Amino acid sequence: MLKRIELCFNHQRFVRKAKAFDFSERINLLLGPNGSGKSSLLKAIYECQDCKKIEDGPTNHFYYDGELMNPHRKSMRGNSLVRARAMFSSHGETMRDVLASIPLGKGDTLLLDEPESGQDVEWMIRISRGFRKVAQLGCQLIVATHHPVFMGREHTIELQRGYKKKLYKIYHEILERNAKDKIV
Repeated sequence: MLKRIELCFNHQRFVRKAKAFDFSERINLLLGPNGSGKSSLLKAIYECQDCKKIEDGPTNHFYYDGELMNPHRKSMRGNSLVRARAMFSSHGETMRDVLASIPLGKGDTLLLDEPESGQDVEWMIRISRGFRKVAQLGCQLIVATHHPVFMGREHTIELQRGYKKKLYKIYHEILERNAKDKIV
């Protein structure tokens, strides 16, 4: 499992907050507005040989990107069964198939870039519960997200100070406005 990453000079330019990040053994959330470096940090963990990674033993990293791994895209490579199912499924259903096809083992790290993409709220809640089960089995998750469904007691890394509080405030205002307008 990944304990810490110290970013190389190149990745420091794309990640706003810091030069190094510490991670918990279970679920880690990367929060920040668009352009704050969430995806860049995941890519640095996954593929950069110049970033210094401190790991607790040998670690397999699996990278999930809801946009790049979409079987509806012609450029997507990989699981032919998932590609065949994609012809008859919605974007959200297909992305759940892709996520379920990742072969995780104890001690592995799963990097997820906006797993809420294409999912309705009920499925986001199910995916969030699934993350907790995967973490209980001994896998580490590092999740870049904007959605409060995933924000519980997990270790949070804000790439912009106060972003989590700002998100909660916005969602609370939306719920209040909808209740006032009797939408909810």
